Amino acid sequence: MLPPDTHPALRDLIVGDKEITTTKFGFNLLLTNNRISYKKNPTEDTIRQLAEQTHQFLTRYENLYQAELKQLFSGDYRA
Repeated sequence: MLPPDTHPALRDLIVGDKEITTTKFGFNLLLTNNRISYKKNPTEDTIRQLAEQTHQFLTRYENLYQAELKQLFSGDYRA
């Protein structure tokens, strides 16, 4: 089960303070779009919206992104 969309790791991922290793196109596209959106409008509102969208994506495809989720949430995530 994923931690909530308010988890600080999501914020760090969006603003570029946290890097994740992945070879999956969908996740790379999501990360790139998040960072572009954040650079265009670097506000807490933007971070909150992107965190919600990212959380929804990861919840939907949790079974495909186990390795990425373990990197992102470290000890806060268990499959």
